[in-house]
Amino acid sequence: MKNLVAAFLLTVLLLQAQPVHAGTWVENVVDWFTELFSVGDPSAQTDAVANVDSLRATPLGVLLNEVTRHDTLAIEKNWPYPTVDAAADLDRHVSTLRNTILLTDPADKLPLRNAAVRVVYPEEQRPGFFLDMLTRFVDVQEVVYSSLLPETLPVSDPLPTVLVVTEPSGRKRAKWYQSLATTAAQDITLLHFGDLKKIAGVPAAWSVITTPFQTKESEAILAQALVGAETLDARVTENTLLYPVGTGYRLSADRPGFSLPEQLGIDRAALENVDYQINRGIRYRAMPGAQLLVMKNGRVVYEKAYGHHTYRKQAVTNGDLYDLASITKAAATSLAVMSLYDEELIELNKKVRDYLPEYKKSLVGRYTIEQLLTHQTGLQSNLPVNEFMTRDLVADDRSFANNLPLGPDRWLDSRLPNWVAETVGGKLDRTAKPAYVYSDVNYYLLQRVVEAITRTPLDIYVTERFYEPMGLGRLAYNPHASFPAERLVPTITEPWMRGGLLRGFVHDEGAALLGGVSGHAGLFGNAHDLGQLFQLLNNGGTYAGKELLSAETVATFTDHNRFNYRALGFDRLAGRFSNAHGIGAGTNTVGHLGYTGTSVWADPENDLVFVLLTNRVNPDPKNEKFLKMDIRSKVTSRVYRALGTWELDS
Repeated sequence: MKNLVAAFLLTVLLLQAQPVHAGTWVENVVDWFTELFSVGDPSAQTDAVANVDSLRATPLGVLLNEVTRHDTLAIEKNWPYPTVDAAADLDRHVSTLRNTILLTDPADKLPLRNAAVRVVYPEEQRPGFFLDMLTRFVDVQEVVYSSLLPETLPVSDPLPTVLVVTEPSGRKRAKWYQSLATTAAQDITLLHFGDLKKIAGVPAAWSVITTPFQTKESEAILAQALVGAETLDARVTENTLLYPVGTGYRLSADRPGFSLPEQLGIDRAALENVDYQINRGIRYRAMPGAQLLVMKNGRVVYEKAYGHHTYRKQAVTNGDLYDLASITKAAATSLAVMSLYDEELIELNKKVRDYLPEYKKSLVGRYTIEQLLTHQTGLQSNLPVNEFMTRDLVADDRSFANNLPLGPDRWLDSRLPNWVAETVGGKLDRTAKPAYVYSDVNYYLLQRVVEAITRTPLDIYVTERFYEPMGLGRLAYNPHASFPAERLVPTITEPWMRGGLLRGFVHDEGAALLGGVSGHAGLFGNAHDLGQLFQLLNNGGTYAGKELLSAETVATFTDHNRFNYRALGFDRLAGRFSNAHGIGAGTNTVGHLGYTGTSVWADPENDLVFVLLTNRVNPDPKNEKFLKMDIRSKVTSRVYRALGTWELDS
């Protein structure tokens, strides 16, 4: 290509009739021609690279170029925020929405779809409520503004960047954000708290949202609007120099967010009865702590953390992860089977041996997928792993021979999954005829079937198929590998084989001996993300405008099965809670319980989802107080009694 250009330019010069004078177009072409083939000043290039490297090496540069996969901030604030006057809060919320204006065309820039967002604010002006709410949806990189930022930001990791600006009243102050105007290539959104007449020096490429006052309500609203969880549709009502009357764009919500309980007919005072039951359980040492989530009409109306990780040590936050135990069956394995059913890759009436030929001659190969989903096999309750519960199969250091995580600095023999598979194919306890027996073996087999069809480990499949598309970063197997320890609620201490306190290592022995990933246990999560996952069922398989499952498949799997009281892959509240209909629960309310003291229910008739997470097995799995106090049932009844307790304006 360069040879062709050179030939063309040489021809032009030879044909030029008049002499070349300084400043003529020919001279300009010659200069351009020279620059094209020039390698440049090596020392200048070296200096430029060194300058970039030096900026990246500063503390600010390191911060801007390192974003953890999972946000390490605790979600410390409960929802709704504390108040002495719920009606006044509701009025203030509505008024704030009416005066919060998107001043620029959202185009393809808003709402933000990235998994991580950079937030910049001046020193001593940390927007705590904004950050706490935003952290519920995305990873947040906090940056305190400094004079080095204009130089460092252009060479940083190109994250969507939010500038939080608070206009001081009654005095002039330099607009620090104007110093970043040269970084127009960055995806920048300016959030302005104050008089919109004071907005100045904002590049046309930036997005701008303004609201009159910086309050807990306005911070929560703006955080949600940025990620598509709150609708903005206000307009400028008074002419300004930059924004005439009528300026404003609609930014529609397309994912679940947070609403005040009163907006959806729930008096938050009525939910204090739920608080009482949970706090009473903590006081009587039924469990060290808990998380509670209540969603109505797809919106979070109540999210609260209680107690501590262990008794009196480290308060629970809403961002912490609990061992979900058998909820894994519904929140991972059942969803995986539903997805394959949607794609016509699995049939309910086919047998295990049709998908796993190695079980063709064994007993377990005779059961159908439908029997496994409904526990209608009669197989023994626990995985047959007792013979493998020996210290001889555990090493203190990871190696090729021992590479399955078991506990803190403990690694299992790599051959164990194959040994468990062979044992399951052998002689198992069972009923004479297929009958209802709740069994982990059923969901272990379903895991094997899913992995055989997809040729993908179960944890990776459900993450790629559900958790990541839904933005649920706090649902994970083996979270000890990717989350800070302080965000993981411990279950038990078992020093002999497991290596001590279990944080992010599954409590269930069968799942542990499979390396932490199993179809019956092993999933960890917080109440918020688990609730969002089960809202998928209430929505008929859609979430944030995406169809992840067909409505027909959701209806099939959540309906009463033909064998027993359960649904296909889910427990039914009507069978678990005798007075479910009496307190207003819908007929097809489905969910699951977990041994560690966890529960989740989705009620499509009331469009209600509620989650209770505890670690009631800490410090003693034999502690029966949680069960004897019937805390899960009492929480369930109080949640339903709170519905319709606030009179909505007509």
